[in-house]
Amino acid sequence: MSTHNGGPVRKDFAVFDCDAHINDPRAIWSEYLEPEYREAVKRAYWQEDNQTILNGRSVVIGGQAHDFSTYNPICIAGPQMNKKLLRKLQQMGLSPEQKKYLEHQGAYDPHARIRDMDLMGIDQVMIIPTMMVAHYPYVEDIQAAHGFARAYNNWASDFCKQVPDRLFPAGWLPLQSPEYTRQELQRLAKMGFKVALVRPIDARGHYPNQIFPGPRNGTLTNTMDKVYRAFEETGIVCGMHTFPALPSEPSDLLVSVGELITAAGSMELGGKMVDGQTLSFVFEAMTWLAQVLLSGFLDMYPRLKMAIFESNAGWLPEMLDHCDRLFKLYANERLIKSDRLPSEAFAQQCYIAFESDEEPVFHEWDRFENLAVWSSDAYHHDGSDSWSAIRYMKEAGVPKAAQAKLLGGNARRMYGIEPKTFVSEEVTDMPRPDWFPKAADVEQWAAIESDPRAHGVTQSIDFSKLDPRMIMAAIRSY
Repeated sequence: MSTHNGGPVRKDFAVFDCDAHINDPRAIWSEYLEPEYREAVKRAYWQEDNQTILNGRSVVIGGQAHDFSTYNPICIAGPQMNKKLLRKLQQMGLSPEQKKYLEHQGAYDPHARIRDMDLMGIDQVMIIPTMMVAHYPYVEDIQAAHGFARAYNNWASDFCKQVPDRLFPAGWLPLQSPEYTRQELQRLAKMGFKVALVRPIDARGHYPNQIFPGPRNGTLTNTMDKVYRAFEETGIVCGMHTFPALPSEPSDLLVSVGELITAAGSMELGGKMVDGQTLSFVFEAMTWLAQVLLSGFLDMYPRLKMAIFESNAGWLPEMLDHCDRLFKLYANERLIKSDRLPSEAFAQQCYIAFESDEEPVFHEWDRFENLAVWSSDAYHHDGSDSWSAIRYMKEAGVPKAAQAKLLGGNARRMYGIEPKTFVSEEVTDMPRPDWFPKAADVEQWAAIESDPRAHGVTQSIDFSKLDPRMIMAAIRSY
């Protein structure tokens, strides 16, 4: 099925995908968990055939097909999949066979991934885990956290060794313990990892900016300072990866700034006005970055390289300008002095990831040319290929040299990885089963769905759609 007009896209540079996901496979627990950690991990974060249990008490989404009523959104966005098509598929009554067809095996099979990368115009990729990003911060047992991080990193290393020129692993860290994290960073460096992941928030009021000793920050010699010094010493990039603001276990604290969306928009019996994911990714990244840029954090760790992942990028120029103004305005209030403006510090030590449809980034390409790195976010439901990014860039007038930097050159410079090109031309036609939605039908359906006057409620309420406002309409008469 061809989903594009204007013929196939061609490229003569290597594309590096900085943020693409795997679906945490059962093998991490069944094959890679070292015996001395097994019992602790069973009590802390355990995936079984039909459920995943956190801290021995909370059933959480592990990412497998049985967790979802429609297709698996963690394995869905592969070759020639787009947001319109996915919304259409989500509303179809899919059979088990159809759901299985939509599950891209590249989420856990390295050779299947290579086949998909060829179709998506991706030459090299950095793989990142999924549901463990959400749940792992809630793991209470420090030994279990350490053991599970080792198991994941060993699995990810073996996954990528199957095609070492094209697949690269992002490391996972046992941040419950700064000392274990330091040890794991040293081990990852010896294993050849280029980046290791940190989330801008941590569960129950613990955050990765807690570098100074305090009541909850560790002992005098065991705070997050030890972690960032280890990043500097090893040369591993600190990958700051955000995630939806969905607490894995109940908490009296707002865990993520993104939760403000849900809390402020709660309709109680009516559900929620706006999904918390709407701004949670961006809010987490902006909150973290404001602290980093305005506090002098980067001056304390001048050799640290940091990448902001999964948070879009269009907001960055305005934020850098705003931080520059605040930096000057509050110069006397800053405890840690710096000779660099926030924008200068970011340009010297940081990168930010963008996705294929971020047109504001392309229209300001000159501000992003040397600091933005492309992410497919495959196989997640909003993932995309490099061909669509190239199309958007051409329409925005991004020079070819800048396209090459944004889609691969900056990432390889950040990681120190040799560029290799394996695919140069888009395949526009893929065979699909008869039940698979046709491109023209999807476009027609999407046009209707996206028109607020075609199906939205204005003067009347469509009770057949169980609109939450029916509750309000019912109680207003009393």
